[in-house]
Parts: sequence; C-alpha cells; structure tokens
Amino acid sequence: MTAKSLFFTLLFCVIFSLTSFGQSLEQWKKVIDSGFVAMDKGNYSVALEYLMKSQIAAEKNNWHQEHFEIKNNLGIIYLDLGDYGEALNNYLDAYTIAINHLDQKKEMTVLNNIAVLYSIEKNFEKGKEYYLKAYDIAKAENDSKKIVMYSVNLARVANSTNDLKSGKRYIDEAMQHLKGEEPNSVARIQVEITHAEHLLLTGDVAVAKEILFSLFEKTKKNKHKSYHISIITHLARIFLQEGKTDKCIYYLQLALQNVKDLDMKLNILETLSEVYTEKKDFEKALSFKNRFVEIKDSLSTIHKSKLYENNKVKFEVQNYKNELHNSLEKSNTERKIFFAAVAIFIILFFLVFRMFRNRAIKQEQKKIIAEREQKIIALELEKEKNENLLLEKHVKEIENEALLEQETLKNEIEQKNRKLSAKALYLSGRNEMIEEIVNSLSELPDVSQNIKLKNRIKSLKEHLKTDSEWDNFIVHFEEVNQGLLSTLKEKHPDLSSNDIRFICYVYMNLSLKEISTIFNITQEACRKRKERIFKKMEIDKDVSFYDYLSKLS
Repeated sequence: MTAKSLFFTLLFCVIFSLTSFGQSLEQWKKVIDSGFVAMDKGNYSVALEYLMKSQIAAEKNNWHQEHFEIKNNLGIIYLDLGDYGEALNNYLDAYTIAINHLDQKKEMTVLNNIAVLYSIEKNFEKGKEYYLKAYDIAKAENDSKKIVMYSVNLARVANSTNDLKSGKRYIDEAMQHLKGEEPNSVARIQVEITHAEHLLLTGDVAVAKEILFSLFEKTKKNKHKSYHISIITHLARIFLQEGKTDKCIYYLQLALQNVKDLDMKLNILETLSEVYTEKKDFEKALSFKNRFVEIKDSLSTIHKSKLYENNKVKFEVQNYKNELHNSLEKSNTERKIFFAAVAIFIILFFLVFRMFRNRAIKQEQKKIIAEREQKIIALELEKEKNENLLLEKHVKEIENEALLEQETLKNEIEQKNRKLSAKALYLSGRNEMIEEIVNSLSELPDVSQNIKLKNRIKSLKEHLKTDSEWDNFIVHFEEVNQGLLSTLKEKHPDLSSNDIRFICYVYMNLSLKEISTIFNITQEACRKRKERIFKKMEIDKDVSFYDYLSKLS
C-alpha cells in the first residue's frame, strides 16, 4: 500500500467513526417492544420508562411510525392510570403525527381513542365530534369493520344524550355492515347490546329483554366476560323496573361474582344496597353499603398509587432527560478534544506523508529511467523479431511457389491422363465396333463361300488381338506418370500385365463401367477383378484405391 492510499484509508476511518453515533432503529424497536410487553402485563411504571426513553430517540431521528405508536400507547396507559390530561396530550400528539406523516388508518385509530377519553369524562359532545371524524374516515376507506365499531360508539353517545333518532340510525347502519360476521362475533354482540340499550330507552322493554336473554348464553365464555356482565346488569335493572326485586337481586349478585372492574363493582354494590333498602332488609343493605365504602376506599388508594407511580416515572424520565443532556454536553466536549487530536494527527501525518512522497518521487524517477532502458531493449528485440518474420515470409513465398509449380505439374499430368483415358476409351469403342462388324459379317452365308473376304475378316480379328495399342498406351502412360509403374511392379511383383493395365485405368480415374467397356467384360466381372487385385495387393477394402496409387506416384 502506498503512502497516498494509506492516508485516504485513515481519513475514511476517521470520518466513519465521527458519523457512527447513537443506537439504530432496530435496537430502539426492541426497547419499544419491551415497553408494550410491560404495558400488557399492567406494569405501567416499567412501560412508561421504556416508552418515554424511546420517545426521545424517535422524535430526534424522525421515526414517525414508532413515534406515533409510542404516543398512542402512552395515552392508553395514562387513561388507565386516570390521568386524563396526560392521556389527551399524548393522543393529540399522536393525532398530529398521523396527519402530517402517516396514513388515515392511524388517524382514525387515535381519533377513536380521544373520543373514548371524552366519553369517559361524560363530555359527550366532544366524544361525538371525534367519533364522527373517525367514522367519516372509515366511510371514505370503505372499512366495514371500522364503520361497525364507530357506528356503535356513536349510537352509545346518542343513547347517553337521549338522542334516540340518531342512535337508531347508527344502529341500523352497523347492522347493515354486519353481513358475513359470525353470530358470536364481538362486533355483533356490541351492536345487539347497544340496540337493547336503545330499546330500553324507547320503552320497548319486552324486545330488549328478549335480545338480552339471547345474548346471555352467547357471552358466558371468558372472551365475552365483560359483555356478559353488562347484559346481567341490564337485566337486573329491567327486573327492578318491573318490581321483581328477587330476580333483580339474583342477577346483581351473579354480576358481582364475575365482575373484576372496581368501578362497575361499586355500581352493582350501590344498586344492591338500594334494592335491599326498598325491601326493608336494612342489615343486608348496610352490609353492601359497607362493602361499597371499602372498595371505594381501596379504589382511591389504588388511584393514588397509580398517580404516585405516574409521578415517579415522570420524575425518572425527567432525570433521564437531564442525564441525557449532561451526556450530550460531555460527548460534545469529548468530540472537540477528539477533533483537536485528529487535526494534530492529520498535520503530523501530512508531514510524514510529504517526506515519504518525496522519497517515492525519486524512486519513481529511477523506475522511469529503468523502464526507458527496458523499452530500448524491447525495441531492438522487436526489430530483430520483424527481420525474422520477413525472412519467414520470404521462405513461405518460396514454398508457395514450389507448391504452385507442383500443383501446375499435377494438373498437367491429370490433363494428359484425361487425354490417355479418352484415347483408351476411343480405341476400346473402335475395337468393339470392328468386332461387332466382323462377327456380323462372319455369320453371313455368302462370306463363308468367299475365301478372299474370309481371309480379310481373319486378318481383322488378328489385328484386334494384338497388343501394339496397349504397348503404345504404356509408353505414353510412363511419360506422363513417371515412376508409378516401376514402383508398383517393385512393391507388388505378383501383379499380371492385365492387373497393371486395370490399375492404370483406375489411376486415370475411369469408372468401373468405362473400364469394363475397355476390357469388353461386364461391370460385375470388373468389380470382382478389382476385389481380386485388392486381395493380391493386400489393401483394406475401406482404403481409397486412387489415394493409395497417388501415394505411390
């Protein structure tokens, strides 16, 4: 590695170290999840600590999704702790984040939570306002489940404010969107309970009682326990209105056995005390009143405990913020010291780098001189190489000329062989024609009587049998194909004159048909002669006869 590359590598490491501050989003998500787990278990002090610390990081890093979830859940925790002011502040912060950075689904979720808060405080006008905002978004999104939820909430507000006409309209709309819901689904049970409450307000007690009794069996399971208690208390009130105090007491005591919510338990105990007072059973009325006072005191203690825990967590979070602020100041001081040290180091490193750079320049100059000398040697070698290439080119040209002459000679030989072939075929044809004429003349009866003509025919036959033409052919063949016959006879002494004649015709590239015509034999006999000659010469059948003869020449 050169000094220059080392310098830039070090500079990159310094810059990277300066930019690597704080925890990542994934690490903070684990902290947020821990807060949600503590919240589900009811351990609000731990949950608040986790979520408030995470809130600072989310706000600083613009993690809008996480910031919204933290704020919304902080609102839920404060609502459960009874600190409605803090709950509302957190809900409104979550609402602002949803409007500016997130989608409408998040917006309507927090709107519903704000409406629930106002409804708990009996501020039904504000509750209705926020329920309507959530309801309008659900309608725009065409979200059937949310429409049912917000319609039920609006119907409850309408029931609470005795706006029976609006309540009926919202209940009807909720029922329209219940298509496809199971009979025992939470949504259907909520709608039916709200409908029964509306019927009680309108005076239709019989139908309301029928709905509540049908829901009584459906809601016995644990997942519907809170709705079951609500149904029981409604039935108890109906029997109280009807003057059936024993049935009223039965249902109130049944609700008391199952209820866990202390506020609801207080209402049941107060109602039981009033019912027994009407029955003139003052001992039991006093007993329930005493239990009412005990639970109210207990509830007050719990509420104070929750407020204490809330204030304690607030103090711890504020303390965490102060520590964080001090830590940041300390970090800034340390960063300044670090920057100064890095600056000094860079200056020293630059001086060392410059010294090494000058040394490197000298080495580079020496290297350039050496490279130039190598280039001169390389050029000389290249010149010598080019001369060798020219010489090789000249040799190749001579070889090509020799090959061209050889090819020309070969073509001349082939041309002469073609002339010999033509002459041989001509002689063969002529002799065949003369033989046919002689044979046809011999068969005539007048010829056998004419001695002079008979002698002439005999003379022609003897002329056909002479080998003078073949001898002339051999002489011309030897002139054209010098050395072939002598090499052939030397290598294969067993060959007859007819075999050599046959081989000459093959070498002249005549077909079996043409050779059979010359020899005045059939093509089959010609083929057998070729096989016999192959066997005599000990040549494989797959070898080209012409190629073999060409090699001999």
